[in-house]
Amino acid sequence: MKEHTRRLYAAASVLGLVERGSLDDNFHILVHRMTGKYHVSDLTETEAGKVEAELNRMLVSQGLYKPKQREDIPDMMTGKQQAKAWAMAYQLAELDSNTKVDVKQRLAGVVRKTLGITAPPDNPLKWVRKNDGIRLIEALKKILAHAKKNKK
Repeated sequence: MKEHTRRLYAAASVLGLVERGSLDDNFHILVHRMTGKYHVSDLTETEAGKVEAELNRMLVSQGLYKPKQREDIPDMMTGKQQAKAWAMAYQLAELDSNTKVDVKQRLAGVVRKTLGITAPPDNPLKWVRKNDGIRLIEALKKILAHAKKNKK
């Protein structure tokens, strides 16, 4: 979690949102508005991911950051497929109350169970082919629909 905190503060300081020693600066106001929490250290991984996405959006809109383009490797999952899989994994993490499992481990588990591919937890989509990516996304859609149904 320290890594998330560092990245959040780094992005916020580039945007000029951080005032040293203040909990009433624009960065903390943004964190509170998005999560309802006052301290960055209290954020869950999912909440930190949301705040980081918003900060990155702000950086891109101000021309301070250019997002890294995922290179499409022939016959492997495309960048768009990977982005979709990650987005659904984060949605699933939001719906699930089990916070002990981080998003990377969760996605690696879905890859292993759905496709039979044991991928490294730091990059669970590394060995997934394009056609398997389609199957993975469909499986994630079903899992997400089931989680939403159980949440209600």
